[in-house]
Amino acid sequence: MEGSIDIHIHPGPDPYLARLGDALELAIEAWEAGMAAVCFKSHFFPSAAYVPIIQKLINKMSREQNKKTIDVFGGVVLNYHVGGLNPAAVIAMARVGGKVVWTPNQDAAHRRKRLGNTGGIEVLDDKDNVLPAMMEILKLIAEGDLVLGLTGGQNTKERFILIDKAKEMGIKRIEVIHPNQPNSKMTIPQMKIAADKGAFIGLYCYDFSSPEFSWDEFMEAYDIVGADKIICATDAGAFYGLHPAVAMKRFINNMLMRGIPDGDVEKMVKTNPRALLY
Repeated sequence: MEGSIDIHIHPGPDPYLARLGDALELAIEAWEAGMAAVCFKSHFFPSAAYVPIIQKLINKMSREQNKKTIDVFGGVVLNYHVGGLNPAAVIAMARVGGKVVWTPNQDAAHRRKRLGNTGGIEVLDDKDNVLPAMMEILKLIAEGDLVLGLTGGQNTKERFILIDKAKEMGIKRIEVIHPNQPNSKMTIPQMKIAADKGAFIGLYCYDFSSPEFSWDEFMEAYDIVGADKIICATDAGAFYGLHPAVAMKRFINNMLMRGIPDGDVEKMVKTNPRALLY
């Protein structure tokens, strides 16, 4: 646990779902567990906005207790609540120190279609070209050396096209998020293709009871994709699950119990998320 990084935590306040704690409370839990960094994500407003305040408080507590601090990161999800594919939202997020730009998830057209709904935010046109607004956002990500988080709101084809375009435009930090999510599930060979294209593959444990997480599938991905390209995080914070720091500890324990070497576990919970964020 010491020095680990959880790049995907959902804190409160949240307008639609009860959370286990607000961002400060969950950051303190991770700090007390000896973690090196956390990254907070909200579906509905820029988490980057409150990160500087939390960092200031954590740093103060660290000085007072003569303890190593924890780095706190945030970003913005390009859903309708921030204007969708809105370059202005990306600029504002970056100017307050945010790091991650997540593609639309809750309001993505692909996700809505899979759930039997209409409308939603597209990232490609009907000829599979990246839309101009998305192109402008990719340009901003490249210029700011930000992280492109490809959510489960896009299907596999869309994610492959965005990875290729991102690499072409000079984006160095890419993560494929939720490749095992039912609405946008990738096969493990497809995960390997995405990794070979230059993306990290984010495999999250949730609370270990979700149908989206399977240890058999995780171990197969570990064997085929490889520890060098996998990031392990929790996606925790919902009231019905584990606290993020607890989930991360259990994730690490379970990987070790399944025979994954210490060095590979450290890559997936320390080295790779650090390469993505720092």
